[in-house]
Amino acid sequence: MGLMSGFGLGRGAIPALGGVSREIARSIAPDLARGLAEAVSRIPVPEPGALPPARPGSGYDRLIDAINRLPRPLMAFGAQALVLYALLDPEGFAARMQGLDAMPEALWWLLGGVITAYFGAREAHHLRNRGTQGGGGAVATGADAAPKRPDDRSDAANPALEDWRSNG
Repeated sequence: MGLMSGFGLGRGAIPALGGVSREIARSIAPDLARGLAEAVSRIPVPEPGALPPARPGSGYDRLIDAINRLPRPLMAFGAQALVLYALLDPEGFAARMQGLDAMPEALWWLLGGVITAYFGAREAHHLRNRGTQGGGGAVATGADAAPKRPDDRSDAANPALEDWRSNG
């Protein structure tokens, strides 16, 4: 049993959903949809040799990096899938929402806390590393990050640190 058939969707559901979303976009903002299509067609496609080399690391490191990139897209696509599911099968959607309604409030708080901690930690990481970003916008981490030496004088404008270094 495939994923789509589990939701009560037949074989032609995905192309039909694409057509529905295209029609909705055209009816809401026809000029915007046309302009977006033209803008996407003008995006240059880089040559395969022009792409940056893959980050060095073990297979385990690459697997963990890949897993860490999943929560945001899964939540975004999951929310969109719920809307489409509600449109395509309102009775099935209502039955599943009744099941969610039976979930204890403490479990909702726990779920909210986990999501908040994930996004809060991610935002804090980006705020902490805001000054270490290169021109490409990527944060230098892992093997790319240059370790800071204790004798590095790049923060010489700090008088307290200068005093501490001179007395040390």
